[in-house]
Amino acid sequence: MNKHGDYSPINIFMEYFKEINLPSWPMLQQFCLKKWDGTFNASAMIFKDRNLDCIASTIEHDIANQLGVKAKVKTAIMFINDANFVQDIHVDGFDLKRVNAANTALNLPVLNCDHGPMYWYDGDYYLTETENMKLKYLKINWREEPALTVVKIINRPTFVKIDIPHHVENRSSKPRLMLSIRFTEDFLLENIPPIV
Repeated sequence: MNKHGDYSPINIFMEYFKEINLPSWPMLQQFCLKKWDGTFNASAMIFKDRNLDCIASTIEHDIANQLGVKAKVKTAIMFINDANFVQDIHVDGFDLKRVNAANTALNLPVLNCDHGPMYWYDGDYYLTETENMKLKYLKINWREEPALTVVKIINRPTFVKIDIPHHVENRSSKPRLMLSIRFTEDFLLENIPPIV
């Protein structure tokens, strides 16, 4: 909590992302590409039922083998960014208390992610709910100019922080697709071993 009683973490030692090995990544890329119809009618594709079960069983198997951790997938969302897209800076979550909201996500690049940096910010802010409840985003109201803390191209499987101000850009003329996995229990980035 900051001096105004708002959620605004300030920690220069915080980890914002952690790459992992995920052997099923190429297979999941192909799975997602086959499900996408090539249009931009929505900003995201939410996987459900058998499609979610397929993704979950694959991810959970790889996580157990690679990290030695039993994980349970909660949601799988493929974000669809059109060419030259710039996302608003936001914090993930439906409500201000972020009840049952994930603090981390496992992002898996699907298509054209080499020109789509993810940015994290710090500063003095407070959150308000968005009017569009289809998106699990909380609006950030800055009391001061936000400070950019980290930039990372997510071009391989990577756990990322989503409970602090962040956004992505697609700096290309082609669509960008990113599969984002949330788990029933958050992964703490500091507990994920580095890739060797």
